[in-house]
Amino acid sequence: MTGGAEWGESTRHVPRSRHSHRAQPVPRGGAATRARAVQLGKLVAALMSVTLLLGFGYGWYEYRSLDNGLQRLHLSNLAGAGTPAKPGSKFKGTEQNILVVGLDSRDGLSAAERRLLSVGNDNSLSTDTIMIIHVPADGSKATMISIPRDSYVDIPGGYLKNKINAAYADAYVDSSGSDKQKQAAGANELVSTVGKLTGLKINHYIQVGFGGFYTITKAIGAIPVNLCHSTDDTIAHNEATGQGGVGSNFKMSAGKHNLTPVQAMQFVRQRHNLTGGDIAREKRQRYFLAAAFNKIASAGVLLNPVKLSNLIKAVTGSFYVDDNGFSLADLAEQMTNLSAGNIVGYTIPTQGTSTVNIGGLSQSVELVDPAKVKSRIARILAGSAPSAPGTATAPHSSTSAAPGTASRTATPAPKADAGCID
Repeated sequence: MTGGAEWGESTRHVPRSRHSHRAQPVPRGGAATRARAVQLGKLVAALMSVTLLLGFGYGWYEYRSLDNGLQRLHLSNLAGAGTPAKPGSKFKGTEQNILVVGLDSRDGLSAAERRLLSVGNDNSLSTDTIMIIHVPADGSKATMISIPRDSYVDIPGGYLKNKINAAYADAYVDSSGSDKQKQAAGANELVSTVGKLTGLKINHYIQVGFGGFYTITKAIGAIPVNLCHSTDDTIAHNEATGQGGVGSNFKMSAGKHNLTPVQAMQFVRQRHNLTGGDIAREKRQRYFLAAAFNKIASAGVLLNPVKLSNLIKAVTGSFYVDDNGFSLADLAEQMTNLSAGNIVGYTIPTQGTSTVNIGGLSQSVELVDPAKVKSRIARILAGSAPSAPGTATAPHSSTSAAPGTASRTATPAPKADAGCID
């Protein structure tokens, strides 16, 4: 990852004499003076280089330690390594599809933090965030594809057709062994379910809960956001408007703001009082990821030992990943060319909501057509999506796709998130 500034060659400027406009003979000792100036310049340059190398060396040491604190899950349903970069390319990465899962878990949060964030005390096995991040071998861009948690899909392994966020929980509950083995079973089932729906080979897996998300936002610091409209998702407002005692407690005026860690949690959790409900929340999650990447990639984090160390500590123990060769450090190195402007986001096409019977219970679901999902994703990754400016899910430039993702009429071409965030 790189910051906003570029390092180039420095130029040495030798000041002219006050009398340089006159033709003057070179005084004795002039060559020696110039030689001493050159030596002094080299000394200063050397000292600066050592300082920079020490700073980057510390950063690189911390950076490589990212992987040491990751929790590893043994997954058997992954596709293995992706397609490597072309022979002779200066890039050493591989094309890969990474399944990113946000688990509705309060693990890692103290009682005070749970009250502060208004997340309650109930732990859940629901996967509220399901997102595929596609990264090409050269790491020059990233495509985020969200899958609504209520998508009504086939779940392999003999389970009932259900909402996709039940796949993890079904396999977790059916598995025996340690909690880590149960998590691996849940992750394996979700990998298979997502692969069947999208037609994509999933190469790697990342899982994080509320606790990890919150500690990471605290380490990063303020996150910029540009709201299209004012919003009030406080419990008091929702009770007064007849929605009941629900809400993320996010309340903010339209325009540009810097979110505190608490506000960031509220921002990505809000789904009431938004056009599109869960689909709108997914756009916010993609927006936040792009904004967070932009913040982490800045020199303010990477070249600040304290902030970098805090970020490493936040990741430690917060992430569960596969043991199939996944490395956060290697992924970050692969994506050194990536800027927030090259991060685009989409939601799979849905066909409206319906009420279905699942195991004797009436459930509201999002209808999806797997054939259309596969076709849309193939077009997105083939680069047929519009490339007009402002399609990136980055702060100040993107994120709110036009309403209509729940329509039964397919759009002629996939559209990336665009505009301010709802």
